[in-house]
Amino acid sequence: MSYQVIARKWRPQKFEDVTGQEVLTRTLQNSIEHGRLHHAYLFSGARGVGKTTTARLVAKALNCHKATGPTPTPCAMTDATACASCREIAEGRSMDVLEIDAASNTGVDNVRDVIINSVAVAPARDRYKVFIIDEVHMLSGAAFNALLKTVEEPPPRVVFIMATTGAHKVPETISSRCQLFEFRTIATAKIAERLRVIADADKISISDEAIREIARAGDGSMRDAQSGFDQVISFAGEEIKTEDVEKALGIAGADVLARVISGIAENKPAEALAIVDDLVMRGHNLRNFCRDVLGHLRDLLVVKVSGDPKLLDSSSMPTAELQKQANLFSESDLVRFFHSLAETEASLKEAANPRYQVEVGLVKLMEMRRLASLADLIGRIAKLENALRAGKPPAERKTSQAAPASGSSKASTRSASASSSTTASAMVDEVSDSREALAPTSAFPLDQIKAALVKQKRRLLIAALDAARRAELTGDDFSIEFTSETRHYRDTLAKIDNLKALRETCSEVCGRDIGILFSIKDDEGEAPASSEEAEHRSKQSARQAAAQNPIVQQVLRAFGGEIVDVKAP
Repeated sequence: MSYQVIARKWRPQKFEDVTGQEVLTRTLQNSIEHGRLHHAYLFSGARGVGKTTTARLVAKALNCHKATGPTPTPCAMTDATACASCREIAEGRSMDVLEIDAASNTGVDNVRDVIINSVAVAPARDRYKVFIIDEVHMLSGAAFNALLKTVEEPPPRVVFIMATTGAHKVPETISSRCQLFEFRTIATAKIAERLRVIADADKISISDEAIREIARAGDGSMRDAQSGFDQVISFAGEEIKTEDVEKALGIAGADVLARVISGIAENKPAEALAIVDDLVMRGHNLRNFCRDVLGHLRDLLVVKVSGDPKLLDSSSMPTAELQKQANLFSESDLVRFFHSLAETEASLKEAANPRYQVEVGLVKLMEMRRLASLADLIGRIAKLENALRAGKPPAERKTSQAAPASGSSKASTRSASASSSTTASAMVDEVSDSREALAPTSAFPLDQIKAALVKQKRRLLIAALDAARRAELTGDDFSIEFTSETRHYRDTLAKIDNLKALRETCSEVCGRDIGILFSIKDDEGEAPASSEEAEHRSKQSARQAAAQNPIVQQVLRAFGGEIVDVKAP
């Protein structure tokens, strides 16, 4: 006899053999035993969980010749005395049990020829004529409409059993005429138990850990797990180790997942590149790897939040090891990691180079720990609000290693030089020192500012500065004076983009925030200001007053901001 794959060889022959669907099989057995048969059933659920197998068992139970009527215990193929009806149904050659593939018979003509025209014909030998329609959701709308009346009121001794992986695609007019049975995905532990029975019967030497990895790769599908087991046997022979399972199925083992978590905890981006390179060299599917890491992050979150072993059925590690890894992170960290990696996994479907996508995704995970948590930011805002109400500057927050590095502003320079134990009084002294620095400064690095503008190719700003009558630094303000004849240069500098570029250049050269003040004066005195100029001067004055406020300075220092505009209350 030719070789038969494990999924077909070990197809359940009794209701008791259907793994993971005990509630459904018990319901069907009781309805058969007590004569409460429905004329139409709709089996829905994921692939490989027993829908078609259960449909065949129902057909065998209805037509078994060893009983005088329908029986919940039909014949098994392993029984040498099995009746002809049960044997033919199991082999798929019964005249009274028709299996129809709706994916290849989608049209209304197919439904009319195969079902409607033959439904009125009495069974040739058995008690019931059974129509098993697999993947019923693939039928066209016209085909469903043609079935409506037949499914609602079929002739006596006719039973419809429809199976689908997409129950939401079946019209409600059909599903409302059927008894619905939702097949669940099978627990990893139950799949492993079934694989152990198969391994012992076929004399395959395999460890419990390797069987668990195969069951986990099945992702709740018994058929997928059995097909994977077949593949591993072809790869490794009759003696199978955990390493053989990982190589044959291309799954990430517990050691790889541990390396990922360790790299995230210790902030080692180079480890991410090494892990992906190792996976690519071994021929692993990177999308499956991302799914494995997502499942592991979920397990860590479950351990952190609940710790219930029942929720860790598909885990690749013992609970003690999961607890050890979970202690390295907070719940919010794990949630952020999960959502970030889920985006990476979703993008792999259309990625031109999946390797680059996974590498960047893992490095992103390792850099995410440097971000301040939302709770920390809310706490800092609350402290600042309390300080504003009290009219006192809050104590400076201790610098955290996880805080992102700031730019070269005045606040970041002072924060880098200050120790974590700086008190509020020291900050007040610092603000007082800055107020005393408002005296005019004669040695202003104007040439350095012009040189910086040359590098930025801002020659128009350089020409405007050259046309100024006077340019000097007074405290933290750069005062630029024009005459009435050069007023247009003032207008050029006052444009938003030019003013921002000039302010940033001055702050970079001086090492602190610098404000820009414009004025127009002639030899006989200051020229009368226009309404636009008066408004501009008012805003400059208000901005200068706000910048000198110690509380405002503390807010700018805490969030690395700058004063963009000041509005009157």
